[in-house]
Amino acid sequence: MAAPMSMRILVKCNSKLSWGHVKRILNFQRLNVKLYSTEPETSDISNTAFHDFPEFHTEDRRVCFTDGEQFQKLMLKPNQPENAKTLKVAIIGDPNVGKSTLTNRLLKHKILPVSRKANTTRKNTLLVYTEDEYQIEFVDTPGILEPRAKERHHVPSSMAISPDKAASEVDLLGVVVDVKDKFRRNTLSKTVIKILHLHRDVPSILILNKVDAVVNKTVILNSIASLTNKRLGQQKIPVQKYKKTHELISEKQQENFIDSVIANYKTKSGANRSPTESEGDSSVGMVGEGQGTEEGAGKESEHDQWRKYLQRLQKCPDSTVENTGWSNFQDIFIVSALKDDGVDALRDYILSCAKPGNWDYHSSVITCESPNTLAENIVWEKMMDFVKFPVYELEPKITELQWNGNIYWLEIKMDIKCPNKFVQAEVVKEMASIAEEAKAELRSLFKFNVHLKLRVLVKK
Repeated sequence: MAAPMSMRILVKCNSKLSWGHVKRILNFQRLNVKLYSTEPETSDISNTAFHDFPEFHTEDRRVCFTDGEQFQKLMLKPNQPENAKTLKVAIIGDPNVGKSTLTNRLLKHKILPVSRKANTTRKNTLLVYTEDEYQIEFVDTPGILEPRAKERHHVPSSMAISPDKAASEVDLLGVVVDVKDKFRRNTLSKTVIKILHLHRDVPSILILNKVDAVVNKTVILNSIASLTNKRLGQQKIPVQKYKKTHELISEKQQENFIDSVIANYKTKSGANRSPTESEGDSSVGMVGEGQGTEEGAGKESEHDQWRKYLQRLQKCPDSTVENTGWSNFQDIFIVSALKDDGVDALRDYILSCAKPGNWDYHSSVITCESPNTLAENIVWEKMMDFVKFPVYELEPKITELQWNGNIYWLEIKMDIKCPNKFVQAEVVKEMASIAEEAKAELRSLFKFNVHLKLRVLVKK
């Protein structure tokens, strides 16, 4: 065995190692890394014995390598301080409005799959953000679909009812709207309004996303008036102020005016009060119809759950959906999740809403999702980006995930099952791009070099 080598000599002898990989090897002292002057021949790599994964450390706030390590983390006793505070937040909204991108930014980790196509998120995903004495549990949800759209796009019932389930289990709802979309930025969908009505005892905030793509910022004020039914909290919005915005020429003037108007509304309406105060007219509908409706849902079929969900939506009075928005938003935030603009203010607000309580997870936990699922989601994300037609029927599944202790990388093998040979041929055309992009994302996710092998098959 040779003595430890310098970085330059190491790269020269190990041509397949990148500079970033070498730096991680030299700096990651916990692995007790031993560097060798020679690299195994390419023909021998496939026969190299796979050793145990790196030692588990409870203070590491990172994505786990294996389900066993993930289970260890989830079983750890929460290491909360004496003044611990907690809050559960669900991010809901129409498809493709940037919910997952925003949640990743709030978490400060890229965990959730993100794509330009709608319905990339297929189920509720729990993510945990821990800072000082605060622990915030974010629930990212699939896009809310109208019942007819669900049938038209053949979306599974479990996916369609996931946002409603999340809303019944959280302390705060964040409703995301794509302010760039001129067809949807002034109106909440009927199903979104109905879900807000069913869970009207849960405080909610309005989040206008993709503001970086809006050239004329004055349209944001019109969206705010429409989405809040010209009210913020219980204070009526003076719409006549919007008439003055045509005099604001520069973009900075427009932004300053919008900020001052919103701040004025908050001051008058008392919208900065704690969101624990219940809003809405309790005389409409049943007091508890938004909670505990899915008890025993695991024992029911998807069809029965979907039927009950439709029945609950139908109970909402017609007057609820006659408006273009929701009158009981506690606060409004204008952000660009893609540019990470305004996200810090939103995160600070969420932290301020946290209440004293016990943490549910150890501070090292980021998500409850299996590492295999996270890796499969990344490949799914890249397929959504590169394959031209919808890939909802494709099923990437990991067949092998191992740690190569000799060359210090993760070996991931994955099968992509296609419904027919035509789809298989289309996926194979883009396989080089999919594999390259997915490998880069996996490296970022696991913080280690990754060797990815993808195989495209046809379902039997």
